[in-house]
Parts: sequence; C-alpha cells; structure tokens
Amino acid sequence: MIIIIPLILITCIVAWVLRPGTRPTNPRKVAILATVIPPLIVAIAAIVFQVLHNVAGKTWVSDISNTCFIVSISLIGAAILAALGFTIARKWEIAKGIEFGICIGVLIAIIELAMLEWLAGV
Repeated sequence: MIIIIPLILITCIVAWVLRPGTRPTNPRKVAILATVIPPLIVAIAAIVFQVLHNVAGKTWVSDISNTCFIVSISLIGAAILAALGFTIARKWEIAKGIEFGICIGVLIAIIELAMLEWLAGV
C-alpha cells in the first residue's frame, strides 16, 4: 500500500499535462469516454463482488474480484495499444484523448486496488 500514494501523484501529474483544455474536440471527448467507461464499469463490478463476498463471511479477496481487476488492467493495456495505433496513424486528437483517458483509467485501477485490499482486510 505504500506505493499507492506516489503512483497516484505521478498519474495526476501526467493527467494534468495531458488535460483536454477548455474546448476539447468531439473526437477527443469520445476517446476519453471510450477509454474511461469500460474500466470504471469493471471496477464497480469488482467492488460489488467483493462486498458480496464479505457479506458471505469470507475475508479474503474473491476470485471474481481478482479477475475483474485483471480485466480492468487489461483494458488499460488495450487502450495503450490503441493510443499507439492512433499515434502511428497521425490522429493526434484521438490519441491525446485516449492518453488522458488512460491516466483516468489508471487512477480508477489504483482506487479499485485500494478498495479491494481494504475490503479484504489486508
């Protein structure tokens, strides 16, 4: 858990550098939403499954929550590959939107990890 605070700080600094500005274009908005929403849904599902696991009287991280966390990280990895592809194709606005969405996705994953560990009692 000691690494979470520096990781959050680094991610916030990178997100500040990649922020969309005052009037982002429509492709950038769509890229941000398409990058942020899937990890957010998976993170919410993981936390719900962990809460249900805790209600059953078990105090460890459930396998379903662990799998959901891995899927969330995999979605972020896929977004990195997509950003690389759009960068190679010279679609700068979409690539910048995906990169900002990746920063938000990483923050979601960090919060998800902290919540799962807290709920598991680690």
